[in-house]
Amino acid sequence: MIYRKTWFDYVLWVIYAGICIILLGYVGYSMYSFYVGEPLASLGVFVLVALLLCLYPGSRALGRLIRKKYHFSNHFLSMTETLVVSVSFVFGTILRLKEGIIWASIFDGKDSVLHAGEYYDLAMVRSGGGGFTFPHGISDLYVNCLRVVLSFLGNSAAAAALFQVFLQIAAMVFAYLAVRKAAGRFAACIVLLVLAFSNSCIHYVGVVNPKCLLTALFLAGLYLVVSFVKASLAGRLIYGGLPGAFLLGIVLGFLCYLEMGCVVLFLFLTGLFTGKSCEAAVGRKQQFGRLLIVIAGGIAGFFGAIAEDASASGVVFYQGLAWWADTYFSPDIDRMRLLEVIYLEYPLFALLFLSASFVAFEFIRMGREQDFSLWFLPCIFITPSFLMDLSIGGFSIVVIFFWSVMAGLGLKNVLFGGQAELMKEKIEEINAAVPVEPVSAPAKEPVSAAVSEEKPRFLENPLPLPKKHVKREMDFDHSVSEADMHYDVEVTEGDDFDR
Repeated sequence: MIYRKTWFDYVLWVIYAGICIILLGYVGYSMYSFYVGEPLASLGVFVLVALLLCLYPGSRALGRLIRKKYHFSNHFLSMTETLVVSVSFVFGTILRLKEGIIWASIFDGKDSVLHAGEYYDLAMVRSGGGGFTFPHGISDLYVNCLRVVLSFLGNSAAAAALFQVFLQIAAMVFAYLAVRKAAGRFAACIVLLVLAFSNSCIHYVGVVNPKCLLTALFLAGLYLVVSFVKASLAGRLIYGGLPGAFLLGIVLGFLCYLEMGCVVLFLFLTGLFTGKSCEAAVGRKQQFGRLLIVIAGGIAGFFGAIAEDASASGVVFYQGLAWWADTYFSPDIDRMRLLEVIYLEYPLFALLFLSASFVAFEFIRMGREQDFSLWFLPCIFITPSFLMDLSIGGFSIVVIFFWSVMAGLGLKNVLFGGQAELMKEKIEEINAAVPVEPVSAPAKEPVSAAVSEEKPRFLENPLPLPKKHVKREMDFDHSVSEADMHYDVEVTEGDDFDR
């Protein structure tokens, strides 16, 4: 989708550019310390920034050179997309199954000192019924879902790992669908490759906690939001209208009940006002009304989930709301997850941050219409999870997803942007390559002034011309006297012609 640039985008661009510099400096410092050593590690802070200043113009020049020489048809692009999707899902699933088998053999070993964790203990099916569960939220939902899986497959770490594999594959599906709808197939393929083969995502197969479930639900909610925005911009009255707005609000409210960080999904609703086809399909006032309906549905879904949780726990509504608030706003040092996202994959994240930084340059180069402005604000809000994740479920994979999207958009605009300027250059080159041969006129004898003033002769018209109309006088043998040349019928005054 294409979005209009607004004044607020310039503010977000400044913040985003600053975040890119910070992340490039952090990864550069970490890479230098890990691969080279601590001495002079501060030099690594500037390595990736300097590389970015050289890599951006080089990437633009390479993209223009490739597009000048080769033309990629839609069939070729579709086949490439199909290949990337197939490789990602097939080999991504194989890698996750292998990771799950390794962790299952470690946890289920007789002499193993490692344990699958408290979530696995709470989800185990026992003869006396289920044990203690969490009061509410994503943790309780994860324990109940895992208990259902264990009731069918048995109490084993292998079953828990298989459940984690299923959740990650579902997250990949929703990520691909959402990004393809909102940012195009190139960015969707980049995101899919990162999620499929990044070890920072794969190793969570052996970590039995709600992180993968939260990621799948978050990306499913993102797909619903993007679909609603696109349907509303297209003027569809069912899902893109008031019924779909209220239903979407209920779903988002329930997700916010499960994990407060899902409020980031509401930020994508700004696409209702910045979308390119917004004014052509529906007016601003109607879009604002739909936004209010989504917010009202979100409030209803959130407090409805709180009320249902309080009723199931046998307490009043206020007590259930206090439990939920205490979970998120009480200080908990054990819940802090510091710098766990990158997971020593410094080369991968260096490429991601370099590619995502291209967006900062493309924002200046491009005109009033862009395809990445919708992602600025959510990406800024979710980025602190790189350094310190305070959520219950964990947004590690979600933050990798967002920066993968920005990396895909950066590469897309650098390699395939400026199509109109490129076509103009191609036309100018073709016109310049056509040889212009001067036409030498044959020598003529001098003519007199009378002959030179002769009018130019034109080609004879091969079509038949219409015949000239000749006026004819009508002549009859029978003559009529003037006394008989009266044809008017005398009508008396007041005659209504009623016979």
